[in-house]
Amino acid sequence: MRTLEITLTEEQYQHIQEEIKYGGRTMLQEETMGGFEITLHVGVPNIYTYLEMNYINKIDLGEVEWSFKNFNKQSSCN
Repeated sequence: MRTLEITLTEEQYQHIQEEIKYGGRTMLQEETMGGFEITLHVGVPNIYTYLEMNYINKIDLGEVEWSFKNFNKQSSCN
């Protein structure tokens, strides 16, 4: 199995957390349900890659680094 790993700065991470808190409060007040989208925009040939989040507002989180990683489950013998 492969995983997609996106590396965020502390500022980007905090911005996401604040948007989730704000969105949760807003949806609770409006008595609505919903989710959020996180979109990774990759320029060809990978010149500029940025992350965008769409919840209550659409926010551009700026440039990020990303990669595919191998995810190997280690089997245990009991």
